Amino acid sequence: MQVDLEQRLIFPPEIITTNLRPDLVLWSTSQKLLVIVELTVPWEAAVGEAYERKRLKYSDIAAEAEQRGWRAQVLPVEVGCRGFVATSTTKLLKGMGVRGQAFRQAVKSMSEAAERSSSWLWIKRKDPNWAAK
Repeated sequence: MQVDLEQRLIFPPEIITTNLRPDLVLWSTSQKLLVIVELTVPWEAAVGEAYERKRLKYSDIAAEAEQRGWRAQVLPVEVGCRGFVATSTTKLLKGMGVRGQAFRQAVKSMSEAAERSSSWLWIKRKDPNWAAK
């Protein structure tokens, strides 16, 4: 599998051309496999909605890649804004072979990062320099 680690956030042109920029694109030219991963940090009550919205956002891209002979998977993953790690996220980690202590550490890190970022946004909402214009 290959991944775009140079943060260009583009699909490989041999697969498809699009302006959409998912959080992570993995692909294997030899297996003709494309995996699109999209992270969302929703309110816990909206995890199901967020999953469906992200899945639909990339479904056309996956269908077009499949028409070109690629196997495509769209994997939305959610970590709630208060640190809840959704089942979709743990399935992705396990599917990528993350196990044991590495799995527990990854879940903990994601949970803490989501909480920290959400807290920062909550504090910044009152900053007049940061308000929507």
